[in-house]
Amino acid sequence: MLTRLLLVRHGQTVHNVEMRIAGWTDSPLTSEGERQAERVAAYLARTEQIHALYASPLQRARRTAEAIGRALMIPPAFEDDLRELHFGDCENLTDAELVARYPDLVELARRSADLSFRWPNGESRLEFYTRVRRTMRRIADQHAGQAACVVAHGGVLSSYLADIVLGEPTRWREFLLDNCTVTEVHLNSGAAQLVRCNVDSFHLPPLT
Repeated sequence: MLTRLLLVRHGQTVHNVEMRIAGWTDSPLTSEGERQAERVAAYLARTEQIHALYASPLQRARRTAEAIGRALMIPPAFEDDLRELHFGDCENLTDAELVARYPDLVELARRSADLSFRWPNGESRLEFYTRVRRTMRRIADQHAGQAACVVAHGGVLSSYLADIVLGEPTRWREFLLDNCTVTEVHLNSGAAQLVRCNVDSFHLPPLT
């Protein structure tokens, strides 16, 4: 039985523009992010038959999902376990500030796939990957044979893709997603197929 997951990363945020770590920090969408959300919503309504809509409750994902929900006429269901990785004391830092404050941790994070790794007062990689895997599996099981849309964060979606495609969520950097792009996964009899990834051509203005 073929199950389709349409994965959408939230629109551009203030933290994205300022190149700051957001994590659980509730960074709002920019005006560009709001526009992106409306464009992806219109695209999905025009091209897809979607049966269910799920999202992280953080406002950048919530606002994106609400735009999609209006277009699809489906109310989004919010899942706490679709939130981004909790970076603890490192939230709101720029990359430069992160390196300056925690140089040893930054180096360890870059060269190690240790699942016990966590930023100070944040959650571990294992905790993060486990909750994402569990939640995505439940959504897929609840909508077997249907199409479900999941609106979440870059870390959530990239690690999920690395998990189901490669069996290694720590290889998330191989599946980086831009704001408000569409990625499609097919699940069938325990097998996962990545059908399209990071599609954003619908954000381009129409040809005249």
